[in-house]
Amino acid sequence: MKKLILFSFIILTLLGCGDEVRFNTPAMQANREGVTWRADYFAADIDFGGFLIEGGSGPEVLQLVTPTDGPGVYSLGNGSSAVAIFRDFDGTVYSTNNIPDPSVTIYPVEGTINVQEVDTGANPIVISGEFNFTAFSADGLRSVNFIGGVFNRIPLDGGLEVITTN
Repeated sequence: MKKLILFSFIILTLLGCGDEVRFNTPAMQANREGVTWRADYFAADIDFGGFLIEGGSGPEVLQLVTPTDGPGVYSLGNGSSAVAIFRDFDGTVYSTNNIPDPSVTIYPVEGTINVQEVDTGANPIVISGEFNFTAFSADGLRSVNFIGGVFNRIPLDGGLEVITTN
C-alpha cells in the first residue's frame, strides 16, 4: 500500500507541473519589451563574409548580422559592422545602426551578438549563441528592446537577404 501511495505521489508530481519549460531545437527567442518573443521560422546564411541569422513570427522578422563567420562577441551600435534589425508587424524597421533622437534618449545604442558555436559537423551546419540589443526606427523616435535572446542550432540554409533600413 505504501508503494502504491508513493508511486501515485510521484506520478501526480510529474504530471502536475503547469509551468513547464520547453526547449526546442532549432529555436530563436528573446524577451521583447517584457514579453517572450519566439520565432516560428529561422535560417542562417553567410553573407558579405559574416553570418546573417534570421527568425520570424508572422510578419515580424529579426535579423542578426555579424562581420565575420566565426564564433565571437560582436558589439552593436552606431558605426559597428555588426547590426541587429527588426521589422515589426506594421512594417516599421528598427536597427542598431540608427541613432536615437535626443528627445528619446541620450544613451548610445548598444548590444551584442554572441556567436558561441558553429557546428560544422552537422548537416547542414548549425549556429548557436545569444543576443541583446536596443534598436531605433530611422527617425530615432521609436525603439525596440530585446534581452536574454538565444538562437540555438539555426541551420545554415542560405538564400537570405538583409532587410533594408532606409
